[in-house]
Amino acid sequence: MNDTKPPDAADDPMASVTRPTRKATPTLLRNVLIPDSGGDGYLRRDVLIADGLLATIAPAGTLPTPHGGGQLVDCTHRMLLPGFFNAHTHSVEHWVRGLIMPLPLELWVLQLIQHEPRGNGGWNGSESFDKTPALAVGVSAMLCGVEALLSGCTAIMDHHYIRNCEDMATAVAAYKAVGIRAFIAPMLDDDAELYQNFIPLCSAAEEVNRRAHAAGCACGSRGMRADGNFRERPGGSDAEKTKKQLALWEECVERFHRPDEGIHVVIGPVTAYSASLDMLRGAADIRRRHGLAGHTHLLETRAQAMMAHQHFPSGSAVSHLAESGFLSLPGTSCAHACWLTDDEAKLMAESGASVVHCPVSNLRLGSGVLPLSKFLEHGVNVAIGCDGAASSDGQDMLEALKLATIIHTASTPEYRSWPTARFTALTLAARNGYRSVNFGGDAGGGELLEGRVADVTLWDLTALSLLPRTDPLSLVVLGSRTQAPGAGSGLDSAWVDGVLTVEGGSPVGIDLPALRALIIILQSDYRSTAVTDPSLLPHTAAAEVEYRAALCLDTPDGADTVKPELARYEQGRTLYDPTLPTAQHCI
Repeated sequence: MNDTKPPDAADDPMASVTRPTRKATPTLLRNVLIPDSGGDGYLRRDVLIADGLLATIAPAGTLPTPHGGGQLVDCTHRMLLPGFFNAHTHSVEHWVRGLIMPLPLELWVLQLIQHEPRGNGGWNGSESFDKTPALAVGVSAMLCGVEALLSGCTAIMDHHYIRNCEDMATAVAAYKAVGIRAFIAPMLDDDAELYQNFIPLCSAAEEVNRRAHAAGCACGSRGMRADGNFRERPGGSDAEKTKKQLALWEECVERFHRPDEGIHVVIGPVTAYSASLDMLRGAADIRRRHGLAGHTHLLETRAQAMMAHQHFPSGSAVSHLAESGFLSLPGTSCAHACWLTDDEAKLMAESGASVVHCPVSNLRLGSGVLPLSKFLEHGVNVAIGCDGAASSDGQDMLEALKLATIIHTASTPEYRSWPTARFTALTLAARNGYRSVNFGGDAGGGELLEGRVADVTLWDLTALSLLPRTDPLSLVVLGSRTQAPGAGSGLDSAWVDGVLTVEGGSPVGIDLPALRALIIILQSDYRSTAVTDPSLLPHTAAAEVEYRAALCLDTPDGADTVKPELARYEQGRTLYDPTLPTAQHCI
């Protein structure tokens, strides 16, 4: 627990770290290097940014200097790129980054809930959910936005857990101050009981419970039920909670959806397991009426692939989302998707839904590796995300791009199919990222084409990290991040909707030293990862017991096999064989 009392939200400490926003100014980037969209090389061009757009792209030296207060920038040693889209993150996780010990997703998330500022181990102890100010949410969104912006992102998808509209308001204010284009998806569920649908069921739960009862064990099976036994069926939903969550989404749309101001509200159920069919259908209805994008987690882990068989008649989370009407609406994106089958990938492509590849967090949590080449062959739009900073420990998009480029070389000896740095940056992170929220194409961003939105970044080719001169895009994605006062900043400038948001390597709208000081005040104590050991709390210890039994990591009496339909999973997603032991007749 933090010993330093956080400032009162009414004091508005966020205002003390923000600077006045700039107005859009016509800017001519003269003789700038840009990737050749028709090949693998580079071209020299004059690029005019005006009226929020890439107004003109012409051969170098042919455009006149803008009149009436416009700016001219000599870009002889600069490269222009389309801005990247960080297509999946959770901004509030910044308060917990570096804290959680190595754990799989299903056990990790319980520690996140416990230790973030609003959790029972948060800023106000067991009263944190009610007493921690929305300031915590706003400051973490500001830090998240700054880190993404300074690694080349001009847009971000924040799958953002909120208690109320006050939490949402502080995040909106933070992203406006940073100047990044923000797609904010309030992450809501309608589970009747927290945690019950986070952990897969043990196939032999009934037999384990029977034997524990016969043995007279007072603590039952050490499981997650109130009586200490293992759960035998998925947790239910709460109809009243469903209504409240749908109403909260509606209120967020009414109050905060302002695309012209760079704020897009997205409808974001947490998962198909913790959102009832009524909630998913209601979410789809809100999206249709308001023309909104949608976002959720999908088949991140083998455990979630198991849960799909346990929760849905079809045995498929993808089919379930399709049946609810959520999947096929324009601008649907699904994070992770490591464990989709080929048929599910084809359904994603047919539905026009996108997958967000999060390689850093998927390795950090042992979730697996997304089969990129297979998804691309099936026609799935694949974007890139950092994921939240408690599972990726930062929002460095270049780190995610580097890993997304090199990790897939281990999936096939056919090196001609390995992704290049150029493909990862320009296609996956930029073009496909903007397409994932239906903001690409003729009116959107993600490509250096005339008439497109001016969400672009300018890179200093004299920075030490981009030297010696080889292929500049490869240097941006695969190179180092040398940091020293004299080394130069790789990212020189950025524009979002034609407004300058980064200048000289620093954010225009945020006072970084003041932000650092505020973060230190708000969370002043260090903690050890040891505090996130699941054995320390009864509910996390019980969840670990059931998790290990469900996946046959431990085998309590009667639980050494799984049902046949839960035994086999897609190969190639992990270095180990994901097949689980089964018996012809399970108990």
